[in-house]
Amino acid sequence: MALLDMARRKGIYIEAAHVNYHQRNTADRDEKLVRDYCRKYDIPFHLLDSDPDSYKGNFQANAREERYRFFAGVCAERRLDGVLIAHQKDDLIETYLMQKERKLGVGRYGLAESNEICKVKVIRPLLKWNRKDILDYCQENAVPYGIDESNLSDAYTRNRIRHETVEKMSDAEKEEILEEIAKKNEEKARVEEAVSLFLEKDVYQTDEFLSFPYVKTVVRKLLPAKSKTFIEETLRQIRESDRCRIGNEDMILVKEYGTVSFFKVPEPYSYSFASPEEIKEKDFPYFKIRKTGNSNQAVTLLEDDFPLTIRSFRQGDAIRMRYGTKKIRRFFIDRKIPLRKRMIWPVVVNGKGEIILMPGIGCDLNHYSEKPDLFVIEY
Repeated sequence: MALLDMARRKGIYIEAAHVNYHQRNTADRDEKLVRDYCRKYDIPFHLLDSDPDSYKGNFQANAREERYRFFAGVCAERRLDGVLIAHQKDDLIETYLMQKERKLGVGRYGLAESNEICKVKVIRPLLKWNRKDILDYCQENAVPYGIDESNLSDAYTRNRIRHETVEKMSDAEKEEILEEIAKKNEEKARVEEAVSLFLEKDVYQTDEFLSFPYVKTVVRKLLPAKSKTFIEETLRQIRESDRCRIGNEDMILVKEYGTVSFFKVPEPYSYSFASPEEIKEKDFPYFKIRKTGNSNQAVTLLEDDFPLTIRSFRQGDAIRMRYGTKKIRRFFIDRKIPLRKRMIWPVVVNGKGEIILMPGIGCDLNHYSEKPDLFVIEY
């Protein structure tokens, strides 16, 4: 309410967004308080009337997610620049102490003056104010407000830290904590800059990767939301294994052939051609079709090969050569083809489901001639 009043008095164009979670007896009182203020000063008012029975698990986390999705929707619909949040100095200190207690890996210690949540800019203009200053402002300027009685309970970690620690701090002690937060964020920024420079490459010699002083931060950045134990195990595998692959559905970290690399997992692809007339010289994301090329990229097409498909490699793929059937995986191993290239390597499959060309190996037994009519060239 103090922030709403300050913004109004400064002449900033504002709209108010309020969430009623119906979790306490005074929830409707607070909704009316905000609604009446907005009506008095002709401020557009947006309400999210939340279903109290819809929450499962961690209420605080779920409520926060719902709240910011609501804010983002209002900003998009009303073409607003962002969200003003009334976090103040004590909130900043409480957040930092919670981070320390839980030993959380965080992007920033405490609270940022501005950041992005749900793709919306969030600004916290009151971080230099303490709770008493804000209460004084409300009283001096006749700003109506209500006390959330759930803040008086120690059921939540934040409330316990507030009552047992922050409220007992002197102003000098709070300033010391704020200096500590600032120094930690400065150091974190230096580390992040070094990591960003390091990650401008995506392939490293193994020793180069492991000797980087912030290698744990690198792994955490590449594979977020992973535990310290996971990060330690990842580094152990890189140190001790000749080959290893660690990752998730988005990013893969690989050690192979004396190097460490990382890349986003590519989507499998498949292109179909119903007739010879559809096959023209063209560049695709991972290969190109040409009328000339190397002999191991060439195939002579037969009439019954259609519909023809060019798709990404799959585990188990094999091609029948003059000297017998060759597993494509074996070719990759013999040629030391990196995993990232294997996952996007093209193979040509005829209408019978037979692989008739594997660029790099060549065509199968039945599709060789001195005058090939299709060259598939991998990037």
